[in-house]
Amino acid sequence: MIKSQPEGAEIFILNAGRPIRLGATPFEANLTEIIKTYVKSNSFLIELKKAGHIPYRVLMAKTEDVDLELTANLELDQAISNHKEHDLLMNQLFDVQKMIRGRNFRDALLRLDDLEKKHPTLSIIPELKATSYYMNKEVENALSYYRKAFTLNPDNTDAYRMKVYLEKKLGVDTEVR
Repeated sequence: MIKSQPEGAEIFILNAGRPIRLGATPFEANLTEIIKTYVKSNSFLIELKKAGHIPYRVLMAKTEDVDLELTANLELDQAISNHKEHDLLMNQLFDVQKMIRGRNFRDALLRLDDLEKKHPTLSIIPELKATSYYMNKEVENALSYYRKAFTLNPDNTDAYRMKVYLEKKLGVDTEVR
């Protein structure tokens, strides 16, 4: 019996580099017969593959009588994992924008505080904090966060424009960060 988490992984026997597809997990078959039919060398690999996951391989020795129960936890491919993490972050940032538009500044700032702990180098987070403060007429706090956003990303033109605008409005030295 060969199982995987998640199910539906394709199962291959690799013998002399040539993959032979056996089926998909969960898989139950007479492995002794499969080995007699497909394995020509003294060792072989069983490989489990599923899209978006890292392949799982087990080196096996050829024997006459095999009773195998294999359960594999397939790891998510890092690129897929990163996409999911970025997608989650984008959804959270969209939620924050909705809160700001709805003038729910307190909850927006609380959510941004949590996001900032996880992503301290993203300039969008202090920029959104600055926007919350600005819309709530807390101009000094807004300036502080626009400066931080610009410091984290000097290419953030929106943060730069607001930083310069608020510095002029408050009569503050533009060199102070």
